[in-house]
Amino acid sequence: MSEASEGYITHRIINACIREKVGEIAQATVTRGCPPAAVRAKYVLHSEYWLTFSTGKATVYLPVQQCDFMQSWRTNGDQWLLHSKGDWLQQRGYRQWLSLLASAQDEESRALFSAYCKESDTAVRHRDLCLEAYQDQRAALSLPLFARPHWWQRLLCSEQMASYLDHPYYPTARAKHGLDDEDLRRYAPEFMRKFSLHWLAVEKSRLTLTAPLPEVWPSFSEVGLPEDFSHSHYLMPVHPLTWVHLELPADGVIRAPKAAREVLPTLSVRTVLFVDQPELHIKLPLSMSTLGAKNIRSIKPSTLYDGHIFSHLLTEIERRDQALRGDYLHCDEKSGGHYGESRELGFILRRYPAEQLQDSTLVPVAALASPLPDGRLYLEHLVDQFYEGDLYAWLDAYISLMLKVHLRLWLVYGIALEANQQNAVLNFCQNKPLRLVMKDNDSARILPSRCISAIPELRSDIENLRDARIRVDEELPLAQMFCTITLQLNIAAIIEAISERELAPRQALYKKLQKRLRAELDTLQCNGVDTDFAIQFLLEQENLPIKYLLSAGSLLSKSRSGAADINKHYGLSAPNFLRYTNAH
Repeated sequence: MSEASEGYITHRIINACIREKVGEIAQATVTRGCPPAAVRAKYVLHSEYWLTFSTGKATVYLPVQQCDFMQSWRTNGDQWLLHSKGDWLQQRGYRQWLSLLASAQDEESRALFSAYCKESDTAVRHRDLCLEAYQDQRAALSLPLFARPHWWQRLLCSEQMASYLDHPYYPTARAKHGLDDEDLRRYAPEFMRKFSLHWLAVEKSRLTLTAPLPEVWPSFSEVGLPEDFSHSHYLMPVHPLTWVHLELPADGVIRAPKAAREVLPTLSVRTVLFVDQPELHIKLPLSMSTLGAKNIRSIKPSTLYDGHIFSHLLTEIERRDQALRGDYLHCDEKSGGHYGESRELGFILRRYPAEQLQDSTLVPVAALASPLPDGRLYLEHLVDQFYEGDLYAWLDAYISLMLKVHLRLWLVYGIALEANQQNAVLNFCQNKPLRLVMKDNDSARILPSRCISAIPELRSDIENLRDARIRVDEELPLAQMFCTITLQLNIAAIIEAISERELAPRQALYKKLQKRLRAELDTLQCNGVDTDFAIQFLLEQENLPIKYLLSAGSLLSKSRSGAADINKHYGLSAPNFLRYTNAH
C-alpha cells in the first residue's frame, strides 16, 4: 500500500469523524496557542487552531482550520499530537486514529472500529489499483466524446470516468468490500473489462417474473442444459462474484454449467450492460458492500415493485405537469424476477429509451468533477462541447434543472428522490436544453396525502408501495433528502470542485445557487404552492442536515444510531452555505 494513498484516506477519515462528531469529538473544543510553541516546532506541526478532546488517558491536539462547507472545522493533514502525563507524542495514520477513538468506546463499538480499520486497508489498496487502472486507460480516457459514435458508448465512458473519483463524503467509498485485487481488475468499471454472466435454471413455479424475459436471454443449450428445460424452468442470471459464494435452495434450482452473454460493468458494479443489447442494463445481487460494511449490495424483492411504481409515478407526473414537461425521462424498470424473498436470487432489468437518445450524451453527476488525463475536469470537456466553453451558462442550466425538478416534486407532489450522483444522469444534446434521465428510484420518500391531492389517480400506486419506510407523514424527511442529495451532493459538491479548480469564484457560485433557489421558490409560491417550510429550512436555519454515513454505515450499531435506514441517518451540523454566501 502506498504512503500517498494511506495519507489521503487518513485525511478523509479524520474529516468525516469531525463532520459527524464521532465519539469523544462530540465534546471537542477548539483552542489557540496550545500546544506550546516549542512542542509545535519540535514536531513541525504549525496551525493557529487545534481541535482538542480527551480520550480518558490522553488529550488529543489535532491541527485544524475553519471551514464553512459541511463542517465548521477540518484538518488538512494526517497527523496530530497526544499529551499524556506530561509527555508529548506525535501520531499519524488511520490505524492510530481509529484506535485512539475506539479506546473510549464499549466492546461492541470497538469491534466495529476494528472492522472499519480493515475497510480502510481495503480502501487504500483499491485506491492504488484505481490509480493503476487510470494510468493504463489514459489513451481511451483522452478520446473526446464525439469520437464515440453511439450514445451508450458515451454513457459507458462517463460511468468509467466517474469510477475514478471518490464519493465526496463517505471517506472509504473507494473500498469495494468483498472484492480482492483480481476481482477488482475483472469486474470493476475502473478496468472496464468484458465478462460473461452465470445462469441458474429455476423451476417456473418458484421464480416470480414481473414482465416477460427479454430477447437477449440465452437459450438453455447455450448454458449447457437440455433445451426441453424451457418447458419447466426459467434462466436466472448471476454475477460471477456472487456465483462462487452462492448457496442454492434445497431444490428447484440448478446451476448451468456454462456462462453466457457478455456484459460490461457500470459505475454501480452490480449493474452491468449487455454487450449485444446495450440499452438494456441488469442489476444483480453482489457479494460486496460499499459505503459501509453494513451496506450489502443484495436486492430486496420489494425494490423490484417499488422501483417500478416510482418510475410510473414520475412518468405520469412529467406527462401531466406542463412545468416539468420534457425535463426528464425515466428508464423502464418494470422487468425483473426473484426467488421467493431471497435477496441473493433476483434481478432488475433497466431499459434506456434508446430511440430518444440517439443524439444524446448521458453523464452521471458523479462524473462531472472527475479529472481528465489533460488535467481538466470532465465537466469542462462537456461545457466546451455543448456550451461553447461558457461555464456559467452550463452551471445556470444545471442548477436550474436540478432545483426546478426536485423542488417541484417535493413541494407539489410530496416526493423526494434519493437520486444520488450515481443515479442522477444528465442528458446533453446539441442545441437542446439540458434534461435528466431518471433510474433506480426504489428508495424515495413520499408524503401520500400531498401526492394524492395533486393527482388522485395515483392513489393505488402509492398504496401498493411495499417498503413501509417510503411513505412518510411529515415534511421533515422530504426536506432532509432534498437537502442532502439534491443540494449538497449533486449541486454543492460540484460547486466546490469548480471552485477548487479556480474555474470560478466560490462566493459567486454560491450566490448564483442562492439566487436560483429563491427564484424557484418564488415561482412555486406565485403558483399557490406553500413554500414557507422550505424557505425556513433551506434559507433561514443556521445549520443544514447532513448524512452521518460513516457513523450509521460502519461505526455505530443500529441500536446506537437508531437508524431504520443506514443511508438516512442525519445530523443537523452542516453550516448553511445558503446563508453565508460571503464565506471564504
